Amino acid sequence: MRNMRYDKFSVADILIHVFLVIFSISILYPIYNVIVLSFCSYDGLLQAGTTLVFRPYGFTLNGYITFLTQDNVLAGYYQTIFRTFAGTFASIILMSMAAYAISKKKLIFNKFFTLMFVITMFFSGGLIPGYLLIKNLHLLDNTLVYILGPLYNTFYVLILRNFFMNIPESLEESCRIDGGNDIQIFWHVILPLSKPALATVCIWQMVNHWNAWFDSMLYIQTPTKQVLQMVVRRVVYEQSDLSAREGISFIQKGSMPTAETLSAVAIIVAILPIMIAFPFFKKYFNQGIMLGAVKE
Repeated sequence: MRNMRYDKFSVADILIHVFLVIFSISILYPIYNVIVLSFCSYDGLLQAGTTLVFRPYGFTLNGYITFLTQDNVLAGYYQTIFRTFAGTFASIILMSMAAYAISKKKLIFNKFFTLMFVITMFFSGGLIPGYLLIKNLHLLDNTLVYILGPLYNTFYVLILRNFFMNIPESLEESCRIDGGNDIQIFWHVILPLSKPALATVCIWQMVNHWNAWFDSMLYIQTPTKQVLQMVVRRVVYEQSDLSAREGISFIQKGSMPTAETLSAVAIIVAILPIMIAFPFFKKYFNQGIMLGAVKE
């Protein structure tokens, strides 16, 4: 009986490990394929006959050179980096203050204010009222729209609120005995103890800002004020159209990156910074998910 159970558990373990290996490959190979594809030449891909490649056919850096030398790519990088850091910093300050306020049960109308926060998760004014609001605030074609537009997120506020509620009130009382006021308690006691939750919300907000493009398409007309994602979209469309035009010789095409190669380059260039930054936040991210769990 013991041997049968041991064999059953062994088979189950093997099946689980095989599944996890296959699952891991299904995640890692698309990333590897994009990286390899970004170094392939037109002739190389023509020879390979497929974009599912395992090595760079006709290794070349033309894709990266073509992409990085396009108009407004560096400007798009600047706008994306600007909105990511400035927008995240402003959001963290605002949302942490709001979360700290509604985490206090002694706050008058605490439940009412919390309910008003939660309602915004399910109901919004819509696209047209949002556009009219941005217009009335004179934020059209203004890079401040990148910061003020996504300044607040109810879900993140609730994550921070639940974390703040788990901090012992005795710490705040000891600070009050030493003469500290609410602002000093918030800055010198609450925030230093909330690094896991703050880092969690911070990385979520950074990823949101880095990937954002819809607000740029709606509110920004000046090409130099467009974010990187919009520039990537334009470059890929233009290159795809250019390579498909009649009249371009085979020799000219051989020196040009294909639309697939340029798309792969755009993906690598767009996600590389956020992939580099993520490991530095990972330990805080894991802690924040656990400690910021929903709790009443």
